[in-house]
Amino acid sequence: MKRIIPSSSLSARTAGAALLLAAQCAASPAAHAASLAPAVAAAPNDFGALARRPLKGRIVDGNDQSPLAFSSVAIKGTNRGTTTDADGRFTLDVEDGDVLVVTYVGYELREVPVPAGATTLDVPMKTTSHAIADVIVVGNRASEARTNVDLPVPVDVLTAKEITKTGQTELGQMIHFTAPSFNSTKHAISNVTSYVDPATLRGLGPDQTLVLINGKRRHQSSALNVNNVVGRGSVGTDLNAIPTAAIERVEILRDGAAAQYGSDAIAGIVNIVLKKNPRGGIVNGNYGVTAMGDGHTFDLGVNYGLPLGKRDGFLNLTAQGHHNTPTNRSGDYTGRVYDSDKAKDDALVAQNGFNRHVTTYGTAKNTMGQFFYNGEVALGDAWRLYSFGGYSYKDMTAYGFFRNPSNKARAVLSLFPNGYNPVFPATVQDVASTVGLRRKTAGGWNLDFSVGGGQNIIKTYANHTVNPSYGSNSPTSFYTGTNKFGQVLANVNVSKSFEVSSLKSLSLSYGGEFRVEQYELLAGDEASWKKGPVTTNNPDVGSSGREGIAAVNAVSRTRNNAGVYVDVLSDITDKFLVGVAGRFERYSDFGSNVSGKISTRYKFSEMFSVRGSINRGFRAPSMHQLYYSNYADAQWLTLNGVFDSYPIAHLRNDNPYVQALGVGKLKAETTLDYNLGFTAQVTPDLTFTADAYQIDITDRVVISGQLDATKPALAPVFNGSGYAQVQFFSNALDTRTRGLDVVASYRKRMGRDQDFGLNLAMALNSTKVVGEVRTPPSLANLGTPLVDRVMIGLIEVAQPRSKFIGSANYRFKKLEGLVRATRFGQVTAIQSTAELDQTFSAKVITDASLTYNFTPRVGFTLGANNLFDVYPDQIAFPSLTASGQTPYTRFTSQFGFMGAYYFSALRFSF
Repeated sequence: MKRIIPSSSLSARTAGAALLLAAQCAASPAAHAASLAPAVAAAPNDFGALARRPLKGRIVDGNDQSPLAFSSVAIKGTNRGTTTDADGRFTLDVEDGDVLVVTYVGYELREVPVPAGATTLDVPMKTTSHAIADVIVVGNRASEARTNVDLPVPVDVLTAKEITKTGQTELGQMIHFTAPSFNSTKHAISNVTSYVDPATLRGLGPDQTLVLINGKRRHQSSALNVNNVVGRGSVGTDLNAIPTAAIERVEILRDGAAAQYGSDAIAGIVNIVLKKNPRGGIVNGNYGVTAMGDGHTFDLGVNYGLPLGKRDGFLNLTAQGHHNTPTNRSGDYTGRVYDSDKAKDDALVAQNGFNRHVTTYGTAKNTMGQFFYNGEVALGDAWRLYSFGGYSYKDMTAYGFFRNPSNKARAVLSLFPNGYNPVFPATVQDVASTVGLRRKTAGGWNLDFSVGGGQNIIKTYANHTVNPSYGSNSPTSFYTGTNKFGQVLANVNVSKSFEVSSLKSLSLSYGGEFRVEQYELLAGDEASWKKGPVTTNNPDVGSSGREGIAAVNAVSRTRNNAGVYVDVLSDITDKFLVGVAGRFERYSDFGSNVSGKISTRYKFSEMFSVRGSINRGFRAPSMHQLYYSNYADAQWLTLNGVFDSYPIAHLRNDNPYVQALGVGKLKAETTLDYNLGFTAQVTPDLTFTADAYQIDITDRVVISGQLDATKPALAPVFNGSGYAQVQFFSNALDTRTRGLDVVASYRKRMGRDQDFGLNLAMALNSTKVVGEVRTPPSLANLGTPLVDRVMIGLIEVAQPRSKFIGSANYRFKKLEGLVRATRFGQVTAIQSTAELDQTFSAKVITDASLTYNFTPRVGFTLGANNLFDVYPDQIAFPSLTASGQTPYTRFTSQFGFMGAYYFSALRFSF
């Protein structure tokens, strides 16, 4: 990890003493000698400064002696330091006994004692096959850091430079095109998924991956995804709320870690490490546009570091702004507009000059501002105070389907005689902060105490639409309600490395966490959900396209969680490492759970190791899954062969009607997963890892199918409820996920002017439902299972079962080139009837960029993502295109459907 420690000036008192001595020395040596003792007595604490001398030096590559510009040179134990210039040169005031600490990304850290009386010193640096950022934290609670190939579990380490080379401007998309086991694509006309991109790891759900910032739990989004897209029924963390300019690296633990970090870490962990630079900064500007001339994207990020205190303290600040216009890949509306009779309708279309290209189907408009900070300062000689956090604000606009005037249940001709297209604005706010204290005691114990909190607030609106049941008196703009989710947590972590004669190493970590979570739904305008006076044509109720949160569905609930853990890691010998972890957690609203983990690694040689783990984990039902309800949620479904928007009553699991069906109260998902892999350091430049895994999930929390409450099997239960179609959560499924991750990395420095890197990565993954869907006996005569084939399809085949990423980068002097190819495997959209199922073929997306570094501080990049303008297959069945409006499926997505995107980027460091 690169650390830059700033230099500091002499104190005013020291400077005064030095000036006095200089003046007396100039007058006469005797006067100087006579005045020395009083001067020193006047500034006893600064006497060392008087003995300092300037040291000039150069930091170079140890192989070819090429200069290492802007490397960090600091004096150990102080905050005095500097950075080298473009020629690798530095000047620093030193004294005998000082130790220089030299760091540069991609090179081993060096500590060099200053020779007695030396005034010049050149320091050659040794390259390492692992960048300094590859020394990781996540998945390893031991007090000493380990590289990713030394751990018993697989960890991907993505540096800031690596993810920014993707040309993407949002974190989720950056990781999507860098890590094959991670998927995050954008959706259109899919309710809250237009505002928060679902992000998944190892083919599981968004809520089965835990997100950390600097090793501390990050809060989740407030909005539950109930539409038929990947991640249905889950709630994840909004990665795009974190400014990319603030990130030093991203660590992805591809292994179950509930025993170490708690609930949600079933698939693994994404840990985002913030920058710590205490001096200087960087400005990154980015502009891009699609080949279709839309989706204009502007992004500007500024990161700046300041020294704090007198002992290696820092305050690192980031501000980032982002704006993108929407993209539109809709087709012409092919349905009837004014009349059900085709001849009459065609005449009216011509008479009114109706334009059939009426829908916006693509990425949402997004204007975003973000501010993050990361800081640390010494408190006395023992304790260090740290804090980090930030604020993000998004102003977004998504779009809905065309409401044609011939549909009497939705039309209000006096307001929209030619129909209307709903527009769905929303504001998304994220705020979080963590404050902590840590120290290392004289006995070697590492103590870490912290408190933190975070909240996500999504306010939603519906414009250019109506509540048809209000008729001509309907508003055309609505506030449709607010989703809120927040957490406050306090934790303590203690660790120590012991010296045991029979063991090479032994590390013990233990601690606990107390967390309080709050979930709220705030009602929208009455007109957005209330039934109006109009009854003709049986009109829809609520703001069309997005019904508001009704007063009866508003909720405010709080729960708490307490957990304790212990984690032991030991190198039994130089070759054999074993780790054991256990965790107990208790939730106030559903009970307790215990997790355990055993991991191991055996080194056959310095080149080859075998590793593996067994995990027993869990995931508690989210508060959203427990307490969300909406009695008229509009969902686009195929019911009785007709693809349309239907009002669905989403009932809470504890609703009396649901419990009358014998479904049972929600309980935690439990998992048992196995991982086996190997690592090979083939040469100092070539690393290879392969990891196979199996994840068994019992009692998986899923949404039921849309059940017809009027059918004989359900009518006795729902009689008088007023519900027609209902859905709810239950622990109805068990699943098994199997996969293989392979990563090969080659980095070669070929003289002072050339670098070459080649990375190949592959993820193979398959999830299957194991056994039968658990259906209560009272629903045995329903004719359909409790969980329908659409939901099962979203779990099993809606994400690519294979993903390959190959990238090559080459630098010659000031010019750098990058080519990356990503192959997304096929996906399948499952419908309610098998005749409408469709498999979308595998596609290869090619990205390329060229960077010219005018100076080590200034670089300019031109690039293209999806260079060859590849699109996914179009929908084969016209009945599933919403009358031609959506030529590309909404139910699954391999890489989006934006097409080619061209960008330019300017980097300036200072």
